[in-house]
Amino acid sequence: MDTIPPEILLHILSDLDKPLARYASVCRAFQYLIEIKTFENIAITGTLPQIQILDSVFGDGRRRCLLRKLEFTISLPGKLKSSHKKPLKCLRDRAFTLAVSRLFTCLAKWNYTPEGLEKPPSFALHLQGSTSNVDYNAVNNHHKHMQFDWLERLPSVECVNKLRVESLHIFPSDMTIICEALPHMDNLKWVLANAPRRLRNLRDELRDSMATTLLQTDFSRLQAIEIWWGDHDPLNHYWTPENYLDAEGHDRLSMGVNRILKLPNLKILTLGGLFILSPDMFDLSGEDIPNSLEELYIDVSKVSPARN
Repeated sequence: MDTIPPEILLHILSDLDKPLARYASVCRAFQYLIEIKTFENIAITGTLPQIQILDSVFGDGRRRCLLRKLEFTISLPGKLKSSHKKPLKCLRDRAFTLAVSRLFTCLAKWNYTPEGLEKPPSFALHLQGSTSNVDYNAVNNHHKHMQFDWLERLPSVECVNKLRVESLHIFPSDMTIICEALPHMDNLKWVLANAPRRLRNLRDELRDSMATTLLQTDFSRLQAIEIWWGDHDPLNHYWTPENYLDAEGHDRLSMGVNRILKLPNLKILTLGGLFILSPDMFDLSGEDIPNSLEELYIDVSKVSPARN
């Protein structure tokens, strides 16, 4: 508490009732209690000034031990004027890339154990997006799904043990980049909106990328995985079910789910929304499902990858 900048301490005290504020200004024990509650849950945006404040306030390793949840909101561009030269997709991807790279560069500085602790402090990271005036119903609109503009790798961040991604629909291949930069993560919740059937190419690309992510990303440390994905059934006879089988008659997404089921430390697996899967997901050839698995929930479509 002694090292809190005066302006931050003043802001904390201004939120208290006057009797408490007077008491907090002189009672050291009460000051530490306020500090614990103040820095337990932090919410910031992806702007450079906000990240600089985060770096300044939590530069003290002792204070980082108080952090339990960091909520990070990325402000994404909405509709643009018709005279704007760059496509909206490019601007949104660039804003997403800058915000995430700045955050991970900042958090990578915390990869050491403060004196007096046996291991580095850890906390949950919540990534979310904030957008206004975006027409997601436009026929050619691919703006919802975020991709890194130029980034292929992020700095390793060892202090995050849980990752939650909601209201920010990150392309599966780019989620791989994020997950691989969090070597100590053991809990993942990921919400991803699928493309409508009229955007067939994007829909197929998302599904194939999801399969690749489940097949290749290192999830060996994860104990809980929750993925929400809406691969909805055709609503009427105007839509023909897709055929997702490869040349050998296998569905890659089902094979990816099968790999996840066999992760050595996995205890809880939730696949919600709707998944079009085949019996390949329960293939036990090579190795069995480990005894660590305690809870399994999969929301499976009535349609199979073979159009049945």
